[in-house]
Amino acid sequence: DALHFDATYNEWVQLPLNFVTSTRTISFWVKPDVTTFNGQARQFLCAQYASSGQRTFYTEFRDTGIIRMYLPTTSSGNNNALIESNAGTYFNGGQWYYISISLDASTGGSNFHFGGFGPVIPALSSDATMKELAVWTTARTQSEIAADMTRTFTGSESGLKAYFPTTEGSGNTIQDINSTYTGTIITTNGGGTTYIDSTMWVTS
Repeated sequence: DALHFDATYNEWVQLPLNFVTSTRTISFWVKPDVTTFNGQARQFLCAQYASSGQRTFYTEFRDTGIIRMYLPTTSSGNNNALIESNAGTYFNGGQWYYISISLDASTGGSNFHFGGFGPVIPALSSDATMKELAVWTTARTQSEIAADMTRTFTGSESGLKAYFPTTEGSGNTIQDINSTYTGTIITTNGGGTTYIDSTMWVTS
């Protein structure tokens, strides 16, 4: 199972305050609805936005067709590093991609939003299917990421803070494998749990 996000309805999964504090790697699967292209609407995949004096980061399919990771380099978030895929190399609609972000999230201060930018900037959502969010306290190597991208984690892996297999298939929450963290599925205009069950939960 997986979750389909529709920018029309401004949907996201909200994880608890400071959820990604001390995080070093965030990984997940995403399947865009359409092939990305230069001039498309921005598609936000995950984000943490904090108030002044705290850090902000996000990952998006940029309006130039690339994928961009915005990573702050100061605690205020006013300085940043941008990591982008090659211009002119687009992502095909209906095809799964494994995204893995390496960062030093030594501070938190806000909720983590999966599937969009959350309530901070409601217009920044996504049109994509997403699944299997994994959060690590270790900086995973390229070989580790490649070796594990098709694995189903047990929850006992060293450095694995949380893993959401997204196998619930219904309901407005996702649960990590060790039942420590819960993500709440929020849809601004979709009509609550009935809409989530009938439309957002899909077979991957």
